[in-house]
Amino acid sequence: MTEPTPSITVAVDPTNPGQFFACCGLLELADRLWPGAEGWFGDGGREFYVLCDGTLNKVLDALVDCNMTNTMTLAQHARFKEISVMTLKVRKTTSGVEDEYKELDKLLREASIVLRKPFNITLDWFADDRSGGSRFKTWAGRQSVLDIATSMKDAMKSIAWRNEHCLTFSVAKCGLPFNFDSNLGGQGGAIDIGFSFDPLASSALTRIDSSARPALELLAFIGLQRFRPTEIKGENRFHYAAWNRPMPIQVAMPAACGALPIADASRYEFRLLYRTKYLKSFLPAVPFTGVFNE
Repeated sequence: MTEPTPSITVAVDPTNPGQFFACCGLLELADRLWPGAEGWFGDGGREFYVLCDGTLNKVLDALVDCNMTNTMTLAQHARFKEISVMTLKVRKTTSGVEDEYKELDKLLREASIVLRKPFNITLDWFADDRSGGSRFKTWAGRQSVLDIATSMKDAMKSIAWRNEHCLTFSVAKCGLPFNFDSNLGGQGGAIDIGFSFDPLASSALTRIDSSARPALELLAFIGLQRFRPTEIKGENRFHYAAWNRPMPIQVAMPAACGALPIADASRYEFRLLYRTKYLKSFLPAVPFTGVFNE
C-alpha cells in the first residue's frame, strides 16, 4: 500500500516522551482546524506526519495567536487584580477579603486552561484523578499552570523556529517549563540544589532562568488531554506506541497507548522522576520490554 504524501512533517525523537506527546498535541490542533486530519510516525519513528488541508506554519501560527486563558470568569479575574493591589494590612483587616484572595489565588493557579478560537479546547487532564491524568502533573501546587503555559506560548512568538525542527527549538530565560522534555530530566531541580525556584521568581534580582523547548512543552501539554500512556501498575513504568499508519485522532488515541495493537509499531516505556512528592519530570524512554520485569 502506498503511503500518502503528508501535509506536515516534524522531526521527532520517539524516545523523548515529551516529543511523542507533542506530536499528539500537534495532531489534536490540526484536527480542530481541519476535521478528519490523520497522523502517523514514519522513518522508523523519527518523523511525525500529518495529512490535512493545511500546513505546519498555519497550525503553529494559530496556536501562538490564539487567546489562551483559564476557566475563571472575567469578573473573577478583575476581582483578583483588584484585591492584589491592596496592602496585606488592608486585606487582613477587611472582613472576608483575605479568604477571598486565597480562594481566587488558588483558582488562578489551578483552573483548567482554555484555548479559544480557532481551537476551542479546554485542557483539564491535570485535575483528572478519576482516570489518572493527574499523575502526569509535573509542577508543584504553588506553581500556576496558566503562568507556565503562557510563558511557553510567549516564548514561541519568534517565527524562525516554525519548521520541521520545531520540537527542538530552545529558548533561554523563558520561565520554568512543564518538564515534559526528557532532556531536562537529568538537570538539577529544587531537591538537587537545596531550595525551591518558585519563591525567587517574583524578582528579576533572584529569578533563576533556565532554557526550555517551548513548542515541545506546550504541544505536549495539549496532547496529554486526549493521549495518555498506559501505566504498568506499581512499577512507575508508562508505555506508549508510535503508530505507523495514517489514522484519524479517534483511532490514533487508543493506538498511542497500545490499546489498539498495530503491527510493527515501535513501542517505548518511560518513568517519572520524582524530585519531591509533587515535582516530577519525564525521563527518557527505552524500548518497551513487556508488562512484567524478569
